[in-house]
Amino acid sequence: MLSQLRRDFRMVFGARPSPVIARPASPVYPSIGASDSASRARTLEIAAVARETADAVTLTLRDATGLAIPFVPGQFFTVLVALGDGAPLRRAYSASSSHLDPSQVTITIKRVAGGRVSSHLVETAAVGQRLSVLGPSGEFTLAPDRAAARHIVAIAGGSGITPIMAITRAVLDVEPASRVTLLYGNRDASSIIFAGELDRLANDPAAGGRLVVRHVLEDPTGRPGAAGGRLDAATVAAQLDGCGPAATDDATFYICGPEAMMAEARTALALRGVAAEHIREERFSSPARRQTSQAPSAQPVTIRKSGVALDVIVPAGATILDAGLAAGVKLDLSCAMGGCGACAVKLTAGDVAMDEPNCLGPADRARGTILACVARPLSPCTVEAP
Repeated sequence: MLSQLRRDFRMVFGARPSPVIARPASPVYPSIGASDSASRARTLEIAAVARETADAVTLTLRDATGLAIPFVPGQFFTVLVALGDGAPLRRAYSASSSHLDPSQVTITIKRVAGGRVSSHLVETAAVGQRLSVLGPSGEFTLAPDRAAARHIVAIAGGSGITPIMAITRAVLDVEPASRVTLLYGNRDASSIIFAGELDRLANDPAAGGRLVVRHVLEDPTGRPGAAGGRLDAATVAAQLDGCGPAATDDATFYICGPEAMMAEARTALALRGVAAEHIREERFSSPARRQTSQAPSAQPVTIRKSGVALDVIVPAGATILDAGLAAGVKLDLSCAMGGCGACAVKLTAGDVAMDEPNCLGPADRARGTILACVARPLSPCTVEAP
């Protein structure tokens, strides 16, 4: 639990995988969704379905047994969906509700072009349906602090607003001396997720004007006050300039959305001299997963856990998590896509190659931390599991 909390609250700047990126299938073992995740997932029931836009819905999930669903603002849940033609498919969706009400959680899903799971959920989700869910996971988080007095600048595109919504709620609800500036890019007024809720929060007298929302739309028709265009570097810079000369002083930036938008935002912030440690990122596009080189033959790996050592053979192309679970080792996991850090282990001997991008930062790698779900041994290895 302590190691998970450390992962949840630390600040790491660097390339991160998409929460919806596809994980390469193991050439040997059945998918983790079939072999292990189902036994670790909890069942949550859909209590409400809210249509946000033509292509996005918000699902309110509750535990039928009454158990709490705690999460840190910014984290995501991994949903296992069986479509009847194989192992459950895994997709991750960020919590968008307030963390102060653990009796339920909302996840917001936007249809992805060609996306089987997102299309299925957007089209068929209904009250009373049950979903198998893992998590929460992820490091794109804000730890609410009632004594904090900070400025959060969020730059979101499309469904990238989802974790930003939970973070914004936390700041407004818990930190009376903090404020949020949101730059939010969309195609047009009809595609703005949480349009009404953002208006309500920005105009809520109880918030005292601590939320400023600046919409940027490719077609600003129907949205008074919205800027026209895309969230490119020039537009981000202009919008920040419009917030005043001190708008970015000592601010912490949260960026989430399509990769092209995020690259433009990073460029704008770099030109303003914003230090990397003040920037946090989460990708909601699906950058190509680069699978690193692998050993041409099976490799022996010793997994040490709780004072016990177990030797396993990892076939060529398989991961340490694949082989460990198949051998009965109770390794921690959640997203199993390199995005959450739950399966982190320490490499004490040997060499591995990890699929990129993943959530490990330079400091993690320097300590010998690897992610078992995307680590493929290149030689005989020894790892220590927490």
